[in-house]
Amino acid sequence: MISPGGLTAVRIVLILCCAMAFAGFVVCLFAGEPGVASYGRYRLAAALADAPAGVLLLAGIGLMVVEDPARKR
Repeated sequence: MISPGGLTAVRIVLILCCAMAFAGFVVCLFAGEPGVASYGRYRLAAALADAPAGVLLLAGIGLMVVEDPARKR
C-alpha cells in the first residue's frame, strides 16, 4: 500500500515527465530549419524527449526505497 505522500510524489513526477516531453516537442516545433545553426535546439529537444524515462525510473526506485514495507515493522 502506498502512502498519501508517496502518491503525491508520483503524481508530481508524472506531471514533470509530461511537461518535459511536451517542452521537447515545442522546442522541436520552433527549432527552425535543420542545419548547423539549429543543431543545439534539436539536441535539446532530443534530450527533453529522452530524460522523462530516466526521471520516472529514478522516482520509482526512490519511492520503493522510501516506502519499503520492511522498514515499517
